[in-house]
Amino acid sequence: MPEKYESARFKRLMSAERRRELPPERILGEIGLHRGQTLVDIGAGPGFFALPAAAIVGPTGRVVGLDVSPVMIEELRKNAARKKFNHLEARLAEETEKNLPAGADFYLMVNVFHELEDRSAYLRRIRTSMNASSRLVIVDFLKKKTPHGPPLGERIPFRAIGGIMTDAGFVVERVFRPNAFEYGVIVRRKT
Repeated sequence: MPEKYESARFKRLMSAERRRELPPERILGEIGLHRGQTLVDIGAGPGFFALPAAAIVGPTGRVVGLDVSPVMIEELRKNAARKKFNHLEARLAEETEKNLPAGADFYLMVNVFHELEDRSAYLRRIRTSMNASSRLVIVDFLKKKTPHGPPLGERIPFRAIGGIMTDAGFVVERVFRPNAFEYGVIVRRKT
């Protein structure tokens, strides 16, 4: 049953409607992703952001897609193979993952942050993996009624993000709005 559910879910995650609402190439450009860089996509699913990121960074760059779902990882591997993206690694990872790729240019979490059971611990793990030039990018749903997304009770109010990031040892560099339903925040480690 879970595999059937996830198969339907990855079709929705890769839909044209989602692409219109949350255009990955535009967002990746907005955060500053360039050829030759490394991006770690946390909660990569079937590759909605990982695949465009792999196209942007090219074969001299690297993309690591992490997900807790074996079905999603298998679909990401298939999608990367179809595009001949040998520089995209799809890896199964638990929320308690201690071996996040170190020193990536970007760590990206799109609509994942609200799902984390222990946000503080996960942010500390990411922070430990980052270097001084690394950036963490979080895109998640605003805490307001929207046509889709998680229940309101699971959403993190945008006004709380700054405090959460500060408490975890980050400095907010920039905030952006990818669409009317979600916010984006780019943070770096405190020095």
